[in-house]
Amino acid sequence: MLNDEQKEWLMKWYPVTENERLAKAMDMSVESMRKQARLLGVYKSEKGMEGIRKRQAKAMLRTCIKKGVYEGRVPSEATIEGNRRRWQEVREGKRKSPMAVLKEKDPQRYAEHLEHLSAIRKETFRKEKMRMLYGLDRHTKLTVVVMKPYTRSQVHHRHNALKRGYLLDEDCREGQSGRYVIWYDSETKRNALFEANCIKDGFEIKEVV
Repeated sequence: MLNDEQKEWLMKWYPVTENERLAKAMDMSVESMRKQARLLGVYKSEKGMEGIRKRQAKAMLRTCIKKGVYEGRVPSEATIEGNRRRWQEVREGKRKSPMAVLKEKDPQRYAEHLEHLSAIRKETFRKEKMRMLYGLDRHTKLTVVVMKPYTRSQVHHRHNALKRGYLLDEDCREGQSGRYVIWYDSETKRNALFEANCIKDGFEIKEVV
């Protein structure tokens, strides 16, 4: 059991400090320390978690630099071979994956890690969508579909194109080559003014080959 001074100290520092550092300072296991925090009704704060992630990222960078693995420098052959061998053993069932080990050892930390990874992935998708919308260079190879709706005038032109005998692609999702194309063939009664207005509205007029 904790005395009043220890309780006050834990309530002050638990929201903003890594569990490992707290447990070491209190000379107890991480799980025991976390149980005491739950009994006191204290949790990690949003600002505290942000600081913890920044410190963990810096620590990871220092470790990578020390081992010679960081952005701009190619990992050594020994590092590559070691990672390849370890993951091959995971696939063959000879050893457990790091996530499986973490899940067994510390279920709560495993859940927190999954939540953190989910947040990172959502933010990465959000940024990639913004890059697609603004025509910027992509930073990842993620499959991102941005559903940008037609404007009212574009819907009007597409509707009139069908009435006039023009052809439209069935698949008009964002990213498809025919989304902003209006086709014509030998049977289409073309209208120069209508086509000019469609071109001004972002469409291309092409002949079916």
